[in-house]
Amino acid sequence: MAKPLLYSLPLLLLAPPLLADTQDPATDAKRAQTVADVIDRPGVLTPAGQFGVEFSMNYSQNSSNKVNIVGYTVLPALIVGRIEVSDADRTTITAGITGRYGITNSTEIELRIPYIYRNDQVSARPIQDGASDEIINRDVDGNGMGDIEFAIRHQFNFDTTPYWIGSLRVKSDTGKSPYEIATDPTTNVLQDAPTGSGFWSIEPGISMIYPTDPAVLFANFSYIYNFKEDFVIDGTNNEIDLGDTISFGAGLGFAINRDLSLSIGLSHQTILESKVNGSRDSEAKLLQLDSLTFGINYALSPTTSINISAQAGLTEDTPDFQLNVRVPFTF
Repeated sequence: MAKPLLYSLPLLLLAPPLLADTQDPATDAKRAQTVADVIDRPGVLTPAGQFGVEFSMNYSQNSSNKVNIVGYTVLPALIVGRIEVSDADRTTITAGITGRYGITNSTEIELRIPYIYRNDQVSARPIQDGASDEIINRDVDGNGMGDIEFAIRHQFNFDTTPYWIGSLRVKSDTGKSPYEIATDPTTNVLQDAPTGSGFWSIEPGISMIYPTDPAVLFANFSYIYNFKEDFVIDGTNNEIDLGDTISFGAGLGFAINRDLSLSIGLSHQTILESKVNGSRDSEAKLLQLDSLTFGINYALSPTTSINISAQAGLTEDTPDFQLNVRVPFTF
């Protein structure tokens, strides 16, 4: 069996690249791995006994415009009642540190600790009032620890392609939940920005990697199950069942040379409707999130590489733009 190597760019949706043995068996040197190594060696997880640390920074921008109508329609073009237009711009910056350890050549564990800064700017005004100025203008900031995550991954095969990797991720509720934050009674806007979901969740998944020189095809599927939680809302205890998420994605990684790789991927998420006290909430709806991702990976040194990816949202509920920078080190 060939010696295993660490993460490669085709695993853009799984984890970043770390190290791989060089092609020259006469040397002991190592270099940061790119997508080309997956074609030569079958192992894609952290080798047994090795430890890696990754520093990451994610920038996310999302905006939405809504028109709320409270009234009734007399004619198709005539509405009697109150019409309100609102605009929301949300910026989230997440700094994270991730540690990975290879238990065996086919199994690794991971721990990720995020720190989140979030800024929400919400503006709204009623159209029929004839007001020239916005009557609601809220600027909400929040920062703090996010939801800590633990994951374990296992590669099922080495001698045949495609390679299959199973994963199990557990997310905690260490971040500040939106249900723990008071709401402004005038604007109906949270008085602080949340840094977590407020729910424990578990995410089993399966990934496929298929090397086809000079490219690597990859795909993955996962299901996020959120555990029910009780929250006190307006003085009443409520059981909240956050909608589960079905995710799948696919893409292509291409090696430019032994140190530089590019990738492109398409991902989709279906977020199921939430429930309150066992009943579907009147405002709950099924969400469809699609995004297109472009990535680049470059080996900076024998122990370090940099991975930069940009993601554009393709549907209304998807964040408009995300930029992710990851720098992994190995020891």
